[in-house]
Amino acid sequence: MSSGYEYAFSLEEIKRLLLLLRKHEQELPQELRRLFAFLESRVYDTMTIEEAERFFNGT
Repeated sequence: MSSGYEYAFSLEEIKRLLLLLRKHEQELPQELRRLFAFLESRVYDTMTIEEAERFFNGT
């Protein structure tokens, strides 16, 4: 079912959203878990291992 909604997120928007979702991961509703996994995977794909460690560990 297509709702007609479309939005192109920038990489910075995705990163900020992902950090917010990670911060509240324990209380994420089931409906957002697939989105969370998708965003996490996309961000990992854009970074080296070192960059990902710094990003996700907040250093």
